[in-house]
Amino acid sequence: MVLSLFKQASFNNSACQPLKYKLDFMSESAVKAPGKSVSLQALKLPTVSQQGMKALELINAKDLKFKELESILSSDPMLMGILIKYANSPIYRRHIETTNVRQAMNLLGVDIVKSAILICTMRSYCEPANPAKEMLWDKSKRLSIMAKLLARKISRKLADEVELTAMMSEIGGFVLSTNFAEEYETVVAQAKEKRIAIEDEELYYFGLSRADVTALTLEKLRLPQTTLDVLDGYYKRKIPTEAKTEADKQLVILKLASVLIAYESKRELIKKDSLCLSLFKTIGLEDVNIDRLLDAYADEVVEGVSF
Repeated sequence: MVLSLFKQASFNNSACQPLKYKLDFMSESAVKAPGKSVSLQALKLPTVSQQGMKALELINAKDLKFKELESILSSDPMLMGILIKYANSPIYRRHIETTNVRQAMNLLGVDIVKSAILICTMRSYCEPANPAKEMLWDKSKRLSIMAKLLARKISRKLADEVELTAMMSEIGGFVLSTNFAEEYETVVAQAKEKRIAIEDEELYYFGLSRADVTALTLEKLRLPQTTLDVLDGYYKRKIPTEAKTEADKQLVILKLASVLIAYESKRELIKKDSLCLSLFKTIGLEDVNIDRLLDAYADEVVEGVSF
């Protein structure tokens, strides 16, 4: 959502299967040599700001106090900036530019406001920036764009929910790269050299699974259980054969989004690949125009505002 434009990302193009992401966290006191275990409890986790917590409490309340929420959001420059820039991004913007928090709230809805609070939390937590963190931001931003484009063909509510899930897809990597900046650069380099997923190299190097670290972190951030379930399945590379539940729908969308991103430049391969076609069918999008979808994605990546 905020400040910089999307940057070009590199993806693992080995066989047409969903990209493999994961997450993990650590604190300076928990540094271990490669291949040795680190305690989850020793990790430094992100914390929502006081203003952010007030806003989340209002959003989760049965009786939403709109004016009070607007006041809280307006008092936080970073959060206010994210909301306004996001409201003016290509996927939402209208003929009239959004210039204040009230307009942004009316346009985006409370689910996106909640996402913005969490993104602010992660942005603050990830300072100072480094190449590894920017790579992780780029991955999560691209995944959220593609997932949202797919989900909006089903429902607006699903699109907002899966966008938040996708935004959180690299949260473990953020924590690792924040607490172990130098070591994480090594992890990224080794994963690239071995041609394996970064989360696999994280597991070897730090001894933590992304699923476990993510669950711990998202619980602290009070995200819905559905989000935890979806990301757990995503990291464990599960592919539902039916989309009976909201979690199944989100998981299939994330898997499909990652494949489409990995093979964005190989459209004819996507149109013929059995896994891609199966995933489209599972969520009822077998008639989608793949060229238009990928064109819309490319436009969003170029024009969209980063969060």
